Amino acid sequence: MSGPTNEELEIYRKDLRAWLDTSIPDWWREEVAVTGFEAEDRFDELRVWHRQLFEAGYMGVTWPKEYGGQGLTVQHEIVRSEELQRAGAPPTVNLLGITLCAPALLGFGSEEQKQRYLRRMLSGEEVWCQGYSEPGSGSDLAGLQTRAVTDGDDYVVNGQKIWTSNGQQADWMFCLVRTDPDAKKHHGIGFLLMEMGSPGIEVAALHQMTGGTDFCQVFFSDVRVPRSNLVGEPTQGWQIANHVLMHERGADVGCLRYQGFLDAIAEQAQRPRPGGTRLADDPVFRQRWSQLRIEFEVLRQNTLKALELQKSGGTPGPESSLFKLQASEFEQRLTRFATEIQGPYGQLWQDSERVTDRGIWQFREMWARAYSIYAGTSEIQRNIISERVLGLPRA
Repeated sequence: MSGPTNEELEIYRKDLRAWLDTSIPDWWREEVAVTGFEAEDRFDELRVWHRQLFEAGYMGVTWPKEYGGQGLTVQHEIVRSEELQRAGAPPTVNLLGITLCAPALLGFGSEEQKQRYLRRMLSGEEVWCQGYSEPGSGSDLAGLQTRAVTDGDDYVVNGQKIWTSNGQQADWMFCLVRTDPDAKKHHGIGFLLMEMGSPGIEVAALHQMTGGTDFCQVFFSDVRVPRSNLVGEPTQGWQIANHVLMHERGADVGCLRYQGFLDAIAEQAQRPRPGGTRLADDPVFRQRWSQLRIEFEVLRQNTLKALELQKSGGTPGPESSLFKLQASEFEQRLTRFATEIQGPYGQLWQDSERVTDRGIWQFREMWARAYSIYAGTSEIQRNIISERVLGLPRA
């Protein structure tokens, strides 16, 4: 089956652009935020916006129609991302459900589970969080200790999860649990779907250095979960988790937002400084900005190439670590540059009356520290690249 023609994509682009021009809410046009983490206090409004996108047919562009998607192509998804970025549209909610749990269900879930969860996930009717990391098993994910013991038609779950993004807003969690404590640690793990309103689940927010509380810790005390909520086999969780991680680390059109970041920095550099000079006239600034623009173009082209290869139906492999490493460290360099060019004002926080651009770059630089930790640290990504992509021997 051939892909869409340029004319078809242009029609799609024009229709989406027209819809965005009349649909972006007025309250968002005054925001400087770009991601949902930056607009944590707007979660309820963003959920409404998410639903509007779904109802207009602009969510799940490449998803099968039978699960609420549009059944279109990767090229349509790229156009969608470009237009959302161009329009400065609000972010959506339920990122973890749509990008991580959905691939697990599509790859390993029963038809009943797909019909029950996927459409509501895509529409934002049910928001999901991820239950992977634990206080004693972050990078060593297979060392998790949260137990799920069979009791009749239920599992009884006890344990704790940490660094649970959006845990306080989530309706459901996809969770790794130890189903067989006597098996080797990679073999005794299950992938369980848990309703966050279940008795015995306690969510506690963690206060971050950004001032936000989008990370949480979650405690399970004799939580009963139907055995029908298990995805795949009782000891297939590690296989499913790796499938999910490849999607989390892989090529993502979300990186296109960096174009907006670079444009905003260039705009800031055009502003007159005391004495009438402009940062844009400084050759050192121009060189550093140009270098970041080149790095972004490399990231963008690699992403588009990988997405083109996925059109054939393939799933991401260990080369996903290349994208994870490149994107996370690029964002840290980019946000650091944005605060450095503010000079002493770059040290001010969002509550200062003298802060530049309402302090969004300081927030982004702080938050960017997380990018080289979650979904596997940069050190882990380098190990994967060296061993599984380049075929180098272990040290």
